[in-house]
Amino acid sequence: MIAGIDLGGTQVRVAVGDGNGRIVGTRRCPTGQLRTAPRVVSWASQQVTKLCGGEPLRGLAIGAPGPIDQSRGVLANPPNLPGWRDVPLVRMLGEELGCPVRLENDANLAAVGEHRRGAGQGSHNMIYITWSTGVGGGLIMNDHLWSGEHGSAGEIGHMIIDPDGPLDACGQRGCLEAFCGGRALGERYQVPAAVLFQSAAEGDVEARRHVEEAARYMGLALINLANLFDPELFVMGGGVTRSWPQVAPVLRSTLRSSPYVRPSRRPRLRRARLGDDGGLVGAVEWARMHL
Repeated sequence: MIAGIDLGGTQVRVAVGDGNGRIVGTRRCPTGQLRTAPRVVSWASQQVTKLCGGEPLRGLAIGAPGPIDQSRGVLANPPNLPGWRDVPLVRMLGEELGCPVRLENDANLAAVGEHRRGAGQGSHNMIYITWSTGVGGGLIMNDHLWSGEHGSAGEIGHMIIDPDGPLDACGQRGCLEAFCGGRALGERYQVPAAVLFQSAAEGDVEARRHVEEAARYMGLALINLANLFDPELFVMGGGVTRSWPQVAPVLRSTLRSSPYVRPSRRPRLRRARLGDDGGLVGAVEWARMHL
């Protein structure tokens, strides 16, 4: 058996799969209910053991929010997990489960999941973008996840769109995330981003204008990514894709507006197929790929 863990600020999810990557069981628990890293590790290990049903566990991968230190297997200081500073997740899980453990960025594993089992199947060069409270991504280059020299490749939300733009939580000004991330939109318009997108879908003219502006910024990011990586496919996931009918036409029209990204090399754009399960599926696939 192989296992995957998707660790988020809202919930922790666990999956166990067979040697072919077919998931045979899942469990989930609110992260706030467990609170601390030792309790999360203990709960997740217990669930994995139960789901294995006595079969040996050959490997596990965990997707976690950055920043992470892959070389040491440490979760550094994720903003949405307060108090989790320099947590040695690989060592802790390895001691509990007695198997090889791999730690990877959660958006990277969602990219792996979509590439292997979702909307990116059959592609060789794919960029996955998660657009939700924040903006992140994962890069599949020549069928392999490319995480960069320090494991931080794919931080799409922190590409600078306007150096004189608003201050982002990362300390830079004018990041993509500061223009179209759900948290930033909520702060700017004093209404939760989900409400803003819903109002746009219901015909509110002002809300539609704000949503289209955010989608244009994301479309500009797609142009930059197309020029930088020359992918064949963009796959977009995250909570904003629940408003796909509102954002997709703007994304596509903005991408088409570039005279430099010619039709012959213009990437296709697809909505993620795995939804919220992308990271969990990707974790199981990542463990399976590294047996």
